[in-house]
Order: sequence, then C-alpha cells, then structure tokens
Amino acid sequence: MAKKGIAKGKDFDVIIVGGGPGGLAVGAMLAKEGVKSALIEKDPVVGGRYRSIDFHGCRVDSAVHFLVTLFGSPKNSYTYKLFMHLGLPFEYKLVQWPMGLVSKETPGQISTFAMDLKLGVDNFYQFFAFATGMQMDDSVKKELMKLATITSDMSEHECRQMVNVCFADWIEKYIEDPMAKAILYGMEPVVGAPIKDMSFGFIANVWSAFPRVGGVQTYYPKHGTLEDAIITPLAKYFTDHGGQFITHTTARSISVEEGKVTGVVTQDDRKRFMLEEYSAPVVVCAMPIFDAVSHHILRSELFTDDWLEAIRLIGSRAVQDLSGFYLLRKDVLPRKGHGWIHVFDVDYGLPTYVGDWALGSFINATEPPGKQLVCSYISGSSELTHFGLTVPMDKVRQANRMFKDAMEKAFPGFNKAIEHEGLNVQLSHGRYAYGPVPVEVDIQSPNIQGLYFGGDSIWNVGQPASEKVFQIAFPLCERIVKHLRFLKQLGDISRGTKTRRHTMGIAKEKGGKHAQASKGKSVQGRSKR
Repeated sequence: MAKKGIAKGKDFDVIIVGGGPGGLAVGAMLAKEGVKSALIEKDPVVGGRYRSIDFHGCRVDSAVHFLVTLFGSPKNSYTYKLFMHLGLPFEYKLVQWPMGLVSKETPGQISTFAMDLKLGVDNFYQFFAFATGMQMDDSVKKELMKLATITSDMSEHECRQMVNVCFADWIEKYIEDPMAKAILYGMEPVVGAPIKDMSFGFIANVWSAFPRVGGVQTYYPKHGTLEDAIITPLAKYFTDHGGQFITHTTARSISVEEGKVTGVVTQDDRKRFMLEEYSAPVVVCAMPIFDAVSHHILRSELFTDDWLEAIRLIGSRAVQDLSGFYLLRKDVLPRKGHGWIHVFDVDYGLPTYVGDWALGSFINATEPPGKQLVCSYISGSSELTHFGLTVPMDKVRQANRMFKDAMEKAFPGFNKAIEHEGLNVQLSHGRYAYGPVPVEVDIQSPNIQGLYFGGDSIWNVGQPASEKVFQIAFPLCERIVKHLRFLKQLGDISRGTKTRRHTMGIAKEKGGKHAQASKGKSVQGRSKR
C-alpha cells in the first residue's frame, strides 16, 4: 500500500538501488534465476564508475581502472566467473604492473621494474630495492617474512576476524627492526592509502597472494572499454531476462515496516521530482552504504550500533580519485612496451608517487588519426593527494602539475604536444572499506528482514578494487533467492491454511443447515410405533 500522497509504482520481487557494476551483476544473476527485479538509477544510463566518455573524438573510460585478482590467472577471477555463469563471452589481456622512476638528472629516460609472479614474496624485496636504491639485508627480510608466514595460510574467514586491527598497530607490536617497519609503512603507494587506514585483515588477505600465487594479477578486457565489455552485456542480459531499469530516478527512502522491507520511495527527476513508491519484499542497496545513511535513504536507527560505527568510519575514509586525459598532436610515448606504469619522481627526496599513466590504445580507446591519447590516474587517498570527497581545486591542479612534470622528464616535449586536456574526479574504488572497523559490514542486514547490500563499500576483506563487487554478487544472489523461496513457502502455507479454514467453514455451515432441515422430518424406512 503506497503512502498517502505518494504515487503507487509496480510491485517487484527485488529492487536494486544503484546501477553500477555491482548492482548490474546481482541484477543479472537474479534475472538468470527468474526473479522479477527492478534496478533504480539516478543517472540517465547505468554503468556507474564504468562509464565511457567522449573526449575530443576519443571514446575512453571515464577513469583508468584495471581488473585485479588474487588468484593468479584471470580465469580464476570473479569477473570471469560471473560472465561464464551467465553464458556471456569475456576476453581479456594481461596487464603488467611496472613501477617507473623519473628524474630531471636523466631527461628522456625512465627506469622500470615489473613484478614477476614466479618470484612470490621476493617481488616485494626487489621492488623496495628498485625504489630506494638500497638492498635489504637478511635480518630485515627475516622480519618481513613474519608477515608472509602468518598470512600465507590464513583463510578469507580468518582474515575477517582481524578487520578491527589497524595494520600500523600490528607493525608496531610485531615488527622490531626499524628498517622493516619503514618498508612496511612505505607500502602506501602500492595499496593506495596510508597504512594507518588499512586493517590487518585486508593486508593479510592481499599479502597472502604473494606466497600463494606470486602476487596480484592485473588484466583488462581485450576489446572495447569497460563499459563496452562489462556494462553493456550485463545490462542487455538483465533486460533480456525480464529485468527493468528505472533511470532518471533517485531513491529517497528504503521503506521498512515492523522489521521488514516493503519497498523503495523514489523521486522521478523527469516528472518534476514527483514521489513514487515501488513495492518489494527484498531491497538491495548497491550504492555506497555511507551515502545511503547520510542521505537518509537508510535510517540510522535501522542499524545496530557496531554497524553504524563501521559505516561512519568507512564514510570518513571515502575520497575521490583524479583522472587526466591528454590528447597529443603526435605520438610522444612509445606505443610498444609498457602501456601502463606506476610513476615515482625521485626529485622530491625519496621517490614520490605522482600517478599512473596509461596509453589510450592500451585501454582500447579510440583515437583520431595521427593523435595519441594518454590518460592519468592519481589515487586520492595517499597522504600527498588526499582529495577527500569535496576535492579542493588547488590540490587537483598541484597533483596534475606534478604528474605532467614527471611525464615531461621521461618524455621531453610531452606538455607542448598536448592539444586537449581534461580532468575528472570520481569516487575511488573500494579503498574506503579496507580500514579498521569494529565489525565488517556484511551483505545482509543483521536486524532487517529483506535488506541486503552490494557494491564495493561493504566487506573489509575480499578481492581488491572493482573485482570485489563481482565476488559479492555470488553469495548475495544465493541468499536472496533462498529468502524469496522461504517467503513463497510461507505464502503457500498461509494460502493453504486459509483454504482449509474456508473449506471447513463451508462444511460446517452445510452440516448445520442439514441438521436443522432434518428436524421434524421422518426418516425413511422407519416404522411408526
């Protein structure tokens, strides 16, 4: 029943709030199971942070992102498993993760180091030696091996028990050698955030990939942008199997009555913000959970105290990343070799991370004839470039200037060759959820029946970056389908009980009438006395 003054929308089995990769993934999986669902998206189209843009004739990702897996081969990744589960094609290409050093003392040169998965933990030792010019002695390696030894056999479940432990606190408690401590604190550019903002559970889960499979494997779709290769096929699968998109529509409130979800109140931006309520016994919040709480889409009183504190901490660490787009008049960077690189500038004392660059051709962007597109990615959660959610423009300009200066050192003439330049800031992928929390925010509400969570703002432990949203989709779909079957069984039982009561009532009514009609009538075959 719609609230007074609010128009009544359709009824669905499931409503998904948020049309990013996470919302689409669970929507497509539910559609495969025959679940009648709707996906509500505030933008005109779905895709979230996997959208493509047109930049002066170049079709390119709105920000540089690569897919990541901790399981070695991308065929073991959740992205690949999702597409295989749905029967969709997914071709990929491996992406080497090199580090590069630039300096004004060596113009036109860039020194690079790429991790070799065959080396396992030694990858980290060699990376440190490359970045600092110092070799680790055996005592330092021995100290660092404590981390490798502890984490190598830890299951994901065991890592989840350590999400309340700050990694910086763990270092101070268990690592004695000062150099080993400095090295672990120096991991910030690799993980993309200060060590004090990382939980030991997250670090243990990621670090275990080094002794287990050699390290982190990165990859990218073989053809097309992330929108072309991932969003478009998932969206088509969703609608082809009965799913419905409700775009230009902002969720205003997830309705809860007597501890149960009843639907979602929305605001239709095309109808002058008219309110409309859609009914469903299950709602999936696939938008950032801290946004849902801060905008009162989810009321804070719906959460337990430990969940509410965890959500507050996650939101306090949320930041925007910076992406740059530089269309060059001619080729300045070599098209063969490294198409993506993690850049450090040594002219700031210790090597300072200034951003990543990716060739447009490397991420399948279209380019006008004779032009070259170069994209940058600068993490907004490091100490140097902590942009926050309302990024100051002076910080954006400073970060962009440092990146361009580094590019000029490696490729003289880069800045003069820029014909068009553009910058974009958008919410980072998942790093805000990796920090220490009193309890891990899970995929299902602990106290509200029918309320579930997707996207990258939950789960402190899991696959890094955007791969996590596809990992979450599997257990999320399984639980929702199980819950819907339970509700159906309850409905069947309720209907059966009502039917039996109705039948018994009719029988009783007929029996009563028959008894009354029998009074005063002689029974055939009985003689009178």
